[in-house]
Amino acid sequence: MEPTLLIWPLLIHGFVTLLLFLPMSRVRRRLIAQGKVKASAFRLVDGEPEESRKFSNAIRNQNETGLLYYAGILVAFVTGNATGLIVGLAWLFLALKLAHVAVHATVNKLRYRFPLFTAALVTLAALWLALAARLAHLI
Repeated sequence: MEPTLLIWPLLIHGFVTLLLFLPMSRVRRRLIAQGKVKASAFRLVDGEPEESRKFSNAIRNQNETGLLYYAGILVAFVTGNATGLIVGLAWLFLALKLAHVAVHATVNKLRYRFPLFTAALVTLAALWLALAARLAHLI
């Protein structure tokens, strides 16, 4: 399997996470300019309006599981374990997180977000288990 197929989902996830800063900043500037919130509300994110908080929460959420995702991808890449299973799980995790962030940054309904988050978490656990099994020469 081509090892770079493992790196592309990592790059896409990182790029999407970075892109979330654009609408968050735009909404924050607009809210301040309209006088709906003081700039100090963003200092500790205390009292941040939901309109902008959904973006900062989406960024935080991407980073919470992203750290384990990036580490797993890099371990698989460095150790030469870019198997079809691991690459498939990497792309599935990316697809689920993209769907999750789309819900988070738009309708922000927990009934849609939670199943996507759970599916992504299970996929991430499967990726780590497959990687561990591969490193232990079990598969």
